Amino acid sequence: MILLIVSCGDKPQLSNFTQNKQPDLTIGATQFYLNSCHSLTGVFNHNGSIKTKVILTLPTRPLSFCNNKQSQLNFDGTHLTVKICRTAFGAGGCGVEKYRTKDFENWQEYIGITWYNNEQYEAWRHLGSNSSKADEFTKVVPVH
Repeated sequence: MILLIVSCGDKPQLSNFTQNKQPDLTIGATQFYLNSCHSLTGVFNHNGSIKTKVILTLPTRPLSFCNNKQSQLNFDGTHLTVKICRTAFGAGGCGVEKYRTKDFENWQEYIGITWYNNEQYEAWRHLGSNSSKADEFTKVVPVH
C-alpha cells in the first residue's frame, strides 16, 4: 500500500516540467503544458514579460493514473478543452474526463449527453459544483 501512495503523490517541479518538454498546445504567444492527472500550466508572454501559471488543477481520483498518450488539449476558437484518460489501478480501459474554459479561470466539467427536440447536446457544469444539473449545453454537430 505504501508503494501506491508514493507513486501517486509525487508531482514534478513546475519549472523543470515546462523547461524539459514541448508545449502540448500553443495559442498565439501562449503555451500550454498538460501535467498528466495533476494540472494544466499556461506560459503567457505579454510583450516580452513571461508569466507561468497553473490554470487548472485537475480533481484528484485516488488510486488512478493517466495515459498521457490518450490525453489531449484542443482549442476550437472559443473553448480550451482538456481531455484526460484516467485508469483506476486494477481496472481495464480508461474513463475520459473533459474540462473546458473560455477565459483560463472559470472551468466547466463535462457531465454527459442530453437530447432536446431530437438533437444531441453536451451537458457542462461549473467545476467543483455538486449539482446534478448542467450550467451550459453545447449542441453536438455531427461530423460527416
